[in-house]
Amino acid sequence: MSKLPIVTIVGRQNVGKSTLFNSIIKHKKAIVDSVAGLTRDIISYNVNYKTISFKLSDSPGLDLDNSAELSSAIIDNAIEHLKRSDTIIFLLENPGAEKFDMELAEMLRKLNIPTIIAVNKMDSVESMENMTNFYEMGFNDIVPISALRNYNVNMLLDKTIDSLPVKKTKVVEPDLKITIVGRPNAGKSTLLNAFMGYDRAVVSSVAGTTRDSVDEEFVFNNQNVQIIDTAGIRKKSKITGNVEYYSLTRTIKSIEKSDIVIHLIDAEIGLTDTDKKISDEIIKAKKPTIIAINKWDAIADKNQKTFEEFKERLIFKFYIAEDYPIISISAKERLRTHKILETAFTLKERAVKRIGTPKLNRIVIDLQSKHKIPQLGHTIKIYYATQIDTVPPQFKMFVNNPELFRKDIMRYFQKALQKELDLKGIPIIIHLEGKDKTKNPFREKTELNFKNNKKNKSTQVKNSNGKIKRSKKR
Repeated sequence: MSKLPIVTIVGRQNVGKSTLFNSIIKHKKAIVDSVAGLTRDIISYNVNYKTISFKLSDSPGLDLDNSAELSSAIIDNAIEHLKRSDTIIFLLENPGAEKFDMELAEMLRKLNIPTIIAVNKMDSVESMENMTNFYEMGFNDIVPISALRNYNVNMLLDKTIDSLPVKKTKVVEPDLKITIVGRPNAGKSTLLNAFMGYDRAVVSSVAGTTRDSVDEEFVFNNQNVQIIDTAGIRKKSKITGNVEYYSLTRTIKSIEKSDIVIHLIDAEIGLTDTDKKISDEIIKAKKPTIIAINKWDAIADKNQKTFEEFKERLIFKFYIAEDYPIISISAKERLRTHKILETAFTLKERAVKRIGTPKLNRIVIDLQSKHKIPQLGHTIKIYYATQIDTVPPQFKMFVNNPELFRKDIMRYFQKALQKELDLKGIPIIIHLEGKDKTKNPFREKTELNFKNNKKNKSTQVKNSNGKIKRSKKR
């Protein structure tokens, strides 16, 4: 995959980096709040401006308190990303540069990467008088902006694309979009890093380290993959404050826009009520899913039966898990992470597959003939079935009485179709239509032919020789 040039916004805490990021991409991707130090990871988005494409990155404020538990990991991760950047937007704020701005400017000069200074919060004519306070920093390009009011943002973008060493005109769409979800500390960021081959996301034992959804691209078997690491989902009743609410909202949106969801479960803790809540969100979005049991390397005294026994306990506690591929992995040791990707591509390929109507009806007839349907004294009949959509696969069944198809019966057919059509891990939607609303399509076709024949006979007359001839249509 031909990589896009990287443009990174850098600066102190609360100078408006995330606001500028959202203003440029015209989308509220980065969480914006008055809380200092909110951004912890590098958040990226592909931008196309005047036919030029680049990857825009929002970085955490680098003036973090060194005594904070995550400061070192956050700063190291941000600096490593800066080194990979092609252009840097150094964001300052009105009325003037502070001591840390000078220190950061010195660090940026040593990187020898094209740098543009943007002075934020220039919201009035009076504030423009303070521009002279920034020229002493020694940078050639200084642009007064208001990220909140979108003032001079296009001017900043013009200077940005002029500074790019390589001009890319096309954003390559990924072949596969994967979202990683799970409880806090399940190992989501570690799995992202395992896929990338380097420390792309901040990893810590501190629960809730990831707040935004972090996405990145890489190549697997010559195919482009977009991977999204999300904030750990907790029970909604335990979510307090705007930050956790916005994190949850972005996680749900990431699930909705993905092709495949990886639900990460901690092998040491096992299935929790929170995991069931996460599964509910995935089911609502109707996404093909892989259950990955992470930290399998930490399980002691393993043998060939250990994982099968783990899966049996998992399914006993949560029967829906039986619908998905379940794979044991170690994100830390990169154990079977390739199997996750292979399975993800397989699921996407199967999710778009269309099943021929004759084959589908043969399967339905066979299922009914086995007499395993839980009918409880009522006779249910399926006259005809057809596929009406893909991703997820959707089928319509014409039946004698939709009210007889209880939840357990629908579950029976969904599981049976998953098995017969090799769609494990892919949600199946079945629509029912009763005979009162529509006739059996086969019967309707027969009746139509009968009516046509009857009409033809009624228009027959005898000629002078006594032979039957057809009357002409008028």
